[in-house]
Amino acid sequence: MAAAATRSGARGRTDDGERATTSSGRSAAAGVEPPSGLTAPLLPTAGERSEGELSGSEEEIRDGVAAAGASGEAADGSRPRQPVAEVSGLGAGSGRRGGPLPGAALDHCFGIAAGWIRRSVSESTWSAYSRVWGEWLEFLRLADAELGDVGADSGLLVLYFVVRQMEGLGSVSGIERKLAALAFWFKLRGEMDATKGFWVRQALKGYRKGNQKKDGRRPVTFAILGVISRQLGGLCTSGYEAHLFRTAFSLAFFGAFRVGELVSPAKTVGGGLLGQDVTVGDGYLCLKLRRSKTDQSGKGVDVWLYALPGSEICPVAAVTEFVKMRPQGEGPLLVHRDGSFLSKFQFITVFRKCLKAGGFDGAQFASHSFRIGAATEAARCGLDETAVKRIGRWESKRFRSYVRPHLV
Repeated sequence: MAAAATRSGARGRTDDGERATTSSGRSAAAGVEPPSGLTAPLLPTAGERSEGELSGSEEEIRDGVAAAGASGEAADGSRPRQPVAEVSGLGAGSGRRGGPLPGAALDHCFGIAAGWIRRSVSESTWSAYSRVWGEWLEFLRLADAELGDVGADSGLLVLYFVVRQMEGLGSVSGIERKLAALAFWFKLRGEMDATKGFWVRQALKGYRKGNQKKDGRRPVTFAILGVISRQLGGLCTSGYEAHLFRTAFSLAFFGAFRVGELVSPAKTVGGGLLGQDVTVGDGYLCLKLRRSKTDQSGKGVDVWLYALPGSEICPVAAVTEFVKMRPQGEGPLLVHRDGSFLSKFQFITVFRKCLKAGGFDGAQFASHSFRIGAATEAARCGLDETAVKRIGRWESKRFRSYVRPHLV
């Protein structure tokens, strides 16, 4: 299994905070914060930079990009690279002679790039990737004792990492997410992406076949939505609260929303669907979804919902009444009477209470049951695959796993 050594540019920090590089490329200090293994010797140290010059995340990324350029060998291991402070001209037609880049200009360049790279992924993805990188650094420390010189091959290291996950009975999706995180950091460092090796991929393929588990989350159906909506009057402290959750449940189902797209992450941290992005028309709603899990660039999409005259679960009627009661002001649509935000935790907690009160086993449902239910009911109503995909904004055949009439 041919693989370029991942060791060439990896760096860590010693206990006194100074950067240190091991000859093996592994972090010199175990348990270092994930991206701290991505540092560049040719950039100013923390003491040399002006205070507040870069945010922590931006500095981490900038250091990672610099480390890639400072690596002693290319990503494919074929030839040494130029040091980052001696980058040649931008191209044959640039009209510039090659030569050293001023340190300040290079630092500024990395700072700008770091900010945009940081924004290329969501907050949750960045946090998850950083945790995995920390786990990888700790794994390398332990692998030194277990593998010795064999660990010089990055492909073997990744394979060993994956096997350890399998021995720990990790889920296939969990292992794949960790590999995606490692691939991100390898590429950022300018190293070969060893997660794509034949042994790694085939082993994971076999593990997947031997550990196939059915996703048993039940869908919220038209009938179940009606039942849980009727429980709100006896569970909520006021009519306003009951209408707030009724609106949230209705939008989650008919809009096939991920709960994070609809409500805020916490009572004091705004997020989700914004009030100013909701247009109420005669028999319809237009909801502007600015960003989603599959739309990190923020292109946005309009979600259109239509009235169900006479239905207790009509999304248009629910939103129309709610906006009349809602406190005035911009920000998240779904807020409490005091202006605090409806959080994901509150959404799930009340949903489970409604299920229990309605005679359902709450353990069989999750917040994603609304999205699963939207796909399931659309299919049961005879809509074709193109229509189902449009409802849930799916771009692949992944939506098929959400159609679960057998669990209704």
